[in-house]
Amino acid sequence: MAHATADLRNVALVGHGHSGKTALVDAIALHTKLTNRLGSAADGTSISNTEPEERDRKQTLSLHVFRIPLGAQRLNLIDTPGHPDFAAEAIHAMAAVETVCLCLNATAPISFHAKQLWRSAGELGVGRAIIITHLDQENTSFQRWIDDLRQVFGHAVAPVTYPNATGAAFRSVHDVTHDEGPDAPKYHDMIEEDEAEVDDTLMEHYLESGHLGKDEFEQNLERAVARGKLVPVFAVCPNRGLGLEQLLEFMQRHFPSPVCFGARGGAVPGATALGQTKESRPMVAPDPEGPFAAQVFKVVSDPYVGKLAFLRCFRGKLQREQPVLDVRSGKLAKVAHLLDVHGKETKEIPSVVAGDVFAVSKIDDLALGDTLVAEGSVLELPRPKLPRPTFARHVWPKARGDEQKIGHALEKLCAEDPSLEHRRDKETGELLITGMSPLHLEVQFQRLHRRHQVDVEHGQPTIPYRETITARAEGHHRHKKQTGGRGQFAEVYLRVAPREHGAGFEFVDSVVGGAIPRQFIPEVEKGTRKFLAKGSLAGFPVVDVQVEVHDGKFHDVDSDQLSFQIAGERAFHDGYHKARPILLEPIMSVEIRVPERCTGDVAGNLSSLRGRLSGMEAQDGVQMITAQCPLASLLDYSTQLRSITAGEGSFTMEFAHYEAVPPHLQAEIVARRKAIVDQHHGNHG
Repeated sequence: MAHATADLRNVALVGHGHSGKTALVDAIALHTKLTNRLGSAADGTSISNTEPEERDRKQTLSLHVFRIPLGAQRLNLIDTPGHPDFAAEAIHAMAAVETVCLCLNATAPISFHAKQLWRSAGELGVGRAIIITHLDQENTSFQRWIDDLRQVFGHAVAPVTYPNATGAAFRSVHDVTHDEGPDAPKYHDMIEEDEAEVDDTLMEHYLESGHLGKDEFEQNLERAVARGKLVPVFAVCPNRGLGLEQLLEFMQRHFPSPVCFGARGGAVPGATALGQTKESRPMVAPDPEGPFAAQVFKVVSDPYVGKLAFLRCFRGKLQREQPVLDVRSGKLAKVAHLLDVHGKETKEIPSVVAGDVFAVSKIDDLALGDTLVAEGSVLELPRPKLPRPTFARHVWPKARGDEQKIGHALEKLCAEDPSLEHRRDKETGELLITGMSPLHLEVQFQRLHRRHQVDVEHGQPTIPYRETITARAEGHHRHKKQTGGRGQFAEVYLRVAPREHGAGFEFVDSVVGGAIPRQFIPEVEKGTRKFLAKGSLAGFPVVDVQVEVHDGKFHDVDSDQLSFQIAGERAFHDGYHKARPILLEPIMSVEIRVPERCTGDVAGNLSSLRGRLSGMEAQDGVQMITAQCPLASLLDYSTQLRSITAGEGSFTMEFAHYEAVPPHLQAEIVARRKAIVDQHHGNHG
């Protein structure tokens, strides 16, 4: 059935694991008669956990879209993963809706991850609501929760529904908007106070009379949620169906439609977001008659269906067979299949309108975050800010025949998950895959097996060490080979010297008097550069060295280009070992976000990892720690940080510079490399 933009409600459910999001989806599906039995993640019958990996782990690992009829309105409800490793899915879902519902478990404190999701929703500028579950458990207090929430998230938090009691006595839910129950007047006042901030006229009325008229109260709730002036709180017990009717009624009547929410900021393609002021950015109003504009918020590569891209239409209409422009690639595509999505079910539809959430199939170039527009109306919708992957593994296929398949399969997985990256390391030749944690990669390896029939082995990636020298030295080599007929001869004398960090390699020709003929000098340089690629301390590239060739000998008949290349390389090798070579290791700049209570433990752990703290800054209970730390110490840091912070810490890192490896560690690394080389030679001997 066709629907108007004003009749749509787009809502994302977010929250920490076990906060009741998926249970709520199953309960809503039963309540609205979309299913005839209550699904459950625990027994694998949830309508949301449809992937085998989700059923195995009994948790949501990717976002799922559901269409829920609410009278004349339609609710597009997006369930998202609760695990922090899969937060990118939740962030993309939040960018596609008008309202984000943060689900909280009444038996546990507000988690760090929940606070991060709250902050992300705030940065996106969408309306926010809170759903409290598990109030039927012992030792829970609804009023204590309201007090805590207002302290953490601000006075905009106000209950719209509340339980008759908590624990075993929880039997029913009161609705404040219908003046139900003994606490309704108190909570009604809290809502009014927040709602009055929507505009100056409303505030004047409120201040004059001390309250809002019944019509004023009803008519402005939607705007108050859309503008973030009111954060409605709902008490819900999904498995017993308590509070569902009141929640759905409020969603239908007072959650912002795309029309009420209004225009969103776009961007001029190719220009940096920083270079565009708020005033100069093009605005995308939810006008059904405007030129079409939509954004991809999920991509799925199914081996049977092909590529499915999930989109949110922000402006205009789209008909089947209509051409659209992908702003990123500059390619035009005709939309052959427009799909309505409900869990794992899809059905063909003739058109979509501003505010719709839908899918298209068989447009292979579409990528996550892409903006699709009508020809001649080019703008770009901003891509949400996502967590960066930090846990890298070196992967290789178990079966030798899968070398060709693995790259293609990884490409498809990475296209779906923005927190997953893969690349071939130019230096080591290793295929590296980087994700959020061991769990995140484990799930991806399972998908690799199920969807693409590729199994992998994995291990720690090789650290890209460098080698350099710390002293001046002389090097010499005489290359002579006589095998009957014409032989080979070249002799090279050179000096090696360290250069400043970052100065690179310098080759100096100081040969005088034709000791080495001019045509052979470039060959000596070629030989020395060959040695640079693989130093003889541990086989890593050599950096920041000067090589000065000052003398040599040649033979009229036996000297040739190859002879001087060999002599140059071996003379460098000779001087290199006398010049006190050392290993350099990559040092990373690290930014760590943890709950304030974990600051001391995290700082102590960083010291044990040879890290150096460079700054600390606290904000809203979150401690931001900046430090520099060797990459070698950070290979498993995501696991350590999770352990120290009970799963609540996150970090990002980027390359800063190279530093000398401490001598005792250098000896260990060199010995380990030698053992690997010896083993390799043994296997191929």
